[in-house]
Amino acid sequence: MDGERAELEATVDRLRTELEGLRTAMRTRAVIEQAKGVLVGRFGYAPERAFDELVRRSQHGNRKLAQIAADLVAAAAPPPAAREAPASATPASPASPAAPVEPEAVKSVEPVKSVKPAKPVELADQDGEGGGERDGAGLAARFHLAAAALATATGPDEVAEHLYRTALGPLGAQALVLAAREPDGALRLVGAYGVSARQLSQWQRIPPRTRVPLTEAVRTGRPVWVADRREFAARYPDMGGDDLVPGTTVCAFPLHADGRLLGAVKIGWSELRRPDPDIRAHLAALADLTADTLLRLLTRELTLDFEAVPAVPLDPAGAPWFRAVLDGLLDPVLLLRAVRDEDGKVTDLRVEHANAPTVDLAGRDAADLRGRRLTELYPGMVASGTFDRLRTAAADATPYLGEAERYVETVAGSTRASAMTVHAIPFQDGLLLTWRVHDERDRRIAQLAQTARLTRVGTWEWRPGERRITCSEGVPQLFGAATATGDLDPRAALDAVVPADREAVRAAARSLLDGHGPVTAEFAVRAADGQRNLRALGEAARADDGRLLALSGAVQDVTPWRRAEQALSDTRDRLADQRRRTGDEQRAVRALQQALMRAPAGRPVPGFDSAARYLPAERERKIGGDWYELLDLPDGTVLLAVGDVSGHGLPAAAVMSQLRYALRGIAYDGAPPGQLLDRLDRMLCHQRADHIAAVTVARLDPRTGQLAWARAGHLPPVLVHDGTARTLDPPPGLILGVTPRTRRPTAELHLAPGDTLLLYTDGLIDRRTTTGAGAGRGAGTGAGADPDAGVARLLRACTDYQAAPDPAGLLDHLLRRFGAPNPSDDICLLAVRRQD
Repeated sequence: MDGERAELEATVDRLRTELEGLRTAMRTRAVIEQAKGVLVGRFGYAPERAFDELVRRSQHGNRKLAQIAADLVAAAAPPPAAREAPASATPASPASPAAPVEPEAVKSVEPVKSVKPAKPVELADQDGEGGGERDGAGLAARFHLAAAALATATGPDEVAEHLYRTALGPLGAQALVLAAREPDGALRLVGAYGVSARQLSQWQRIPPRTRVPLTEAVRTGRPVWVADRREFAARYPDMGGDDLVPGTTVCAFPLHADGRLLGAVKIGWSELRRPDPDIRAHLAALADLTADTLLRLLTRELTLDFEAVPAVPLDPAGAPWFRAVLDGLLDPVLLLRAVRDEDGKVTDLRVEHANAPTVDLAGRDAADLRGRRLTELYPGMVASGTFDRLRTAAADATPYLGEAERYVETVAGSTRASAMTVHAIPFQDGLLLTWRVHDERDRRIAQLAQTARLTRVGTWEWRPGERRITCSEGVPQLFGAATATGDLDPRAALDAVVPADREAVRAAARSLLDGHGPVTAEFAVRAADGQRNLRALGEAARADDGRLLALSGAVQDVTPWRRAEQALSDTRDRLADQRRRTGDEQRAVRALQQALMRAPAGRPVPGFDSAARYLPAERERKIGGDWYELLDLPDGTVLLAVGDVSGHGLPAAAVMSQLRYALRGIAYDGAPPGQLLDRLDRMLCHQRADHIAAVTVARLDPRTGQLAWARAGHLPPVLVHDGTARTLDPPPGLILGVTPRTRRPTAELHLAPGDTLLLYTDGLIDRRTTTGAGAGRGAGTGAGADPDAGVARLLRACTDYQAAPDPAGLLDHLLRRFGAPNPSDDICLLAVRRQD
């Protein structure tokens, strides 16, 4: 018994091995037969000799027989070019790259009888033999090997496996998936290789609005290539967790077959891939080959093998049963196909089918509409904007639910109009569009319903003897009832009212019952988000004898208005509080800055006149960081400085005071102005303050008139000599607070007796056309300002000043000329004059 069992197991194992060998042989049989046909047609070989020649070449080159055959076929019959995305529903050429190339010489060749078990025919390994991956002949051979293998596939998973082993694996691919498009635009996975079962389960169905490479390739009809995971995260920010196809680089190609967009294939590489055009063209041709194979597999007829039933329904538009269903509907239905340009953008919609009840506004029936574009049929729809909304719905795979509106079309010089409601839902690469024509009564009813919905208004009615209130759609929901239409229990409605408002509602009801005029009551009801505010209006209908017939009225949800009023009130309170706190802060800052500006400046210096002015911004009413310094030093020189710190308020005033007093402290050691600015810069950068500062520093010897000065991003001083004003040539100097490694040079100048030196901040010459917060405030001119024009105007104003040589008079003259104070910026001026 054990011997018989062992013999049976050995027989099963042998048969399994032989079956696998036969499957392998069948996967390469087509390409070998084609290669034999090439040799027969080119050299006149008999079929037997042609096969022997293939074997000889295989042994001589130490390469597999299938690869030798694929090279011969590739040389004789290059792969077809990849099909472009179909621009309309026009069927593609019947030629199909899915069927292996079959020259006439091959058709007469007998089946491969000489394939002996001693020499089994194998698939090409993934070692890249037969040419490098970028070699055109090698790619062509891979294509024919894939075509031969896919011709034997019995299911989508086999398609994915054969495609990987024969073509994509040798290119270094890691995994791939095949997705078929469902009628509503969603993608369903039908085949995969190299993808974990968990990922396949989680991604079994991909909604059309999910942004991933597969849906993007289907939506645009164009290939999608994502170089690395960083680019993937940027292009698809809503994607979380693991990607469907593992790898660093992923790409997706649409699957076009028989003039239809069937779905897409997605491929992943473990390493970064940036293929050349030959690789991209090769992958596109493989996508077409895969599409034709899937079309063959997924549209096969139902057999006794129930597993052969298609798992994914392809486009049913051409199926007689589907068109019969459409013909049985009462309303007209158009099946529209998207017309795309070269970039995959939807440019128009073509009528692929119109059902039997279809008669459009111009009186045309189904036969008159099929095959024509919407822009051609309905120019009025294009002008009204409805066409653009339909085109967007097709491009984004989203429904279009139009409201009742009036449509106007002109046909053969005759204008026809009607009120219609148009709806469209995504269907494959297009839309299912239907419409309903309304008469005047229907149109007015639809308008009233729309008005009620937009204004959150409903109606109610109660008759004596009835236990429930009859309501329009949505009213019971306002009171927390489970149904949106129907009746409302008066007790339940009163219980929904908050306790504080129940007595007012009872009083309004008694007033109506007593026969008083129209009554209005506003009350709150409990809701899931807190409470809802309702306003109810009612009146009583009575017979001639005074008998009550009915109470009726309307109820409106006024919650948004009440919430807006509350939010407005809260905002007003916050603004008032902010205004009080801002006023307190401004008064404190102003007092601080005035105290700083009034700080002792040292002893009077003989032979030296000076004046200074500071004016805060008028409109902003914010104290900024503008400041000046005038200080006599122990060595007999005078320190001059004007600065501007970015920002406003207490932070800017604090930084200003730090810079000013730091400058006073380090100026006593006699360092030149450039070094003084460098030390201030190191201090500001070390503090990591969120401020920058523009400063001009000068050291003047009143006895000799020698002036040394340096700047950090500030406007250069103005020199008035013999009644003529000019700006000093500025040495280079970066603004403070950027980097502590900057070195600023010191410039020198001699002031003659009677010369006046003016230092100023940009608030004097800068009148911004727009205001805005920026790091450059105080470090230059603002948005919309022309600094050159402002400086030129300043020089003219200084030259025009012909009064007594008084620095104070010059500053007052400049402030008048420039219309100070500046509405949006502070002004700080410092003028010194060497006496005659």
